[in-house]
Amino acid sequence: MAEYPYTTIEPNIGVVEVPDKRLLLIADCLSITKIVPAAIQFIDIAGLIKGASQGEGLGNQFLGHIREVDAILHVVRAFDPSTRFARSGQAIPHVMGDVNPVRDIEVVNLELELAGIKKPTVYVLNVSENDLKKDFDLPFPYIKICAKLEAELSELPEVEQKAYLKELGIAESSLNQVILASYKLLNLITFFTVAGGVQVQAWPVKTGTKMIEAAQIVHTDFAQNFIKAEIIPWDKLVEAGSWQGAKEKGLLKIAGRDEEVADGDVIEFKI
Repeated sequence: MAEYPYTTIEPNIGVVEVPDKRLLLIADCLSITKIVPAAIQFIDIAGLIKGASQGEGLGNQFLGHIREVDAILHVVRAFDPSTRFARSGQAIPHVMGDVNPVRDIEVVNLELELAGIKKPTVYVLNVSENDLKKDFDLPFPYIKICAKLEAELSELPEVEQKAYLKELGIAESSLNQVILASYKLLNLITFFTVAGGVQVQAWPVKTGTKMIEAAQIVHTDFAQNFIKAEIIPWDKLVEAGSWQGAKEKGLLKIAGRDEEVADGDVIEFKI
């Protein structure tokens, strides 16, 4: 957040780890310390104003960036107009003069429609810390997040983050909700692999991905030399306590190249 409109001209790209407790449970079960979470890419694109589809406010440039993404995470201002920047103490202006989330969303949606852009969308209300527990009467589903608070949390160690949230009476960071909602919006599921007994990794794939496609994602050789896949649901593996234990209990399933990956599968590719 900056102190004037159109601070973001060129998109800012960030890769975000997807929180997944299953990954930690698998690693703990197999006594593995190295874990690699699934990740998705977020692209910060400047906001649109009325007339963007006609080129207003660098609209054509920003719409061009939006056409390249798979889904839209629409962040809408909902914090008090008297809120001030921490650095300068100046009030944070709204490009349309007042704070009205519904109007702002309708303006952007109209510009996207006029530009012929249709994407799955999640709406995120950027609220003040005091409003994180408040319910907003809006005609669409939304997630609340306080960008100011998240920025402060990002500078703290994990232990201090939890203490700070507890002090505010908040169960967890809203950022995790946003990441998981985006993951779902992209129609992604997760499968896991265990490499050499030393690393557990989570892999994001589209729903309906076949085993041969998953093998290709992990390593080209796995797809080229694919024989079969041994799979087990993550919770069954944790229950068995080890891969060998699961095998002895007959919990492993053999899957061919055209079988679909299920969310939570732990897969070992045989080549």
